[in-house]
Amino acid sequence: MPSARKSAAKKPPRRKAAAKKPAARGEREELIGRIVSALGIDAREAELRALRELAERVAPGAPRRPEPAHAAHAGKEHGYLPERLYLLLDGRGLDGRGLPVEVIDLPTIVGSERHSTVWINSPQIETRHLQITQEGGDWFIEDLGSEKGTWLGNERIQRRRIEHGDEYRLAGYLRLRTELR
Repeated sequence: MPSARKSAAKKPPRRKAAAKKPAARGEREELIGRIVSALGIDAREAELRALRELAERVAPGAPRRPEPAHAAHAGKEHGYLPERLYLLLDGRGLDGRGLPVEVIDLPTIVGSERHSTVWINSPQIETRHLQITQEGGDWFIEDLGSEKGTWLGNERIQRRRIEHGDEYRLAGYLRLRTELR
């Protein structure tokens, strides 16, 4: 038995791996904080954008869109708040974002007419350029026959279900980003 005690006594003390985690966690929080303050977005969105960019650099290919938030609630019991839609308009291109406008009135009309729900002061935007509706928990965007169109990437759209993070272009220049919260 004494030999067992000696071998146990000779083993170096184990170092805990958790000792490194606070430093890594602190660095992670610091990096996310820098992104949040630079872009003016929440921490979850900052982390998601950073992961998307890293994935694109490491393994280029077709980016996968995140599953819509309403799909995550499918099958759960009732009682959660309904999903809210925010539009971020940015025609200036300063930081890739815009001022968030929550969609409350339905249908929401986006256009250059002063009585539009979301008014855009631009001669290139039609008076009634597009509308946003909600059907069965899903949000839809529909171009109202505008001359210069509504685009998602290189595809001109007529009607489409809105997903979190979609970036549309109105009349080829005005960016409209959608966020489901």
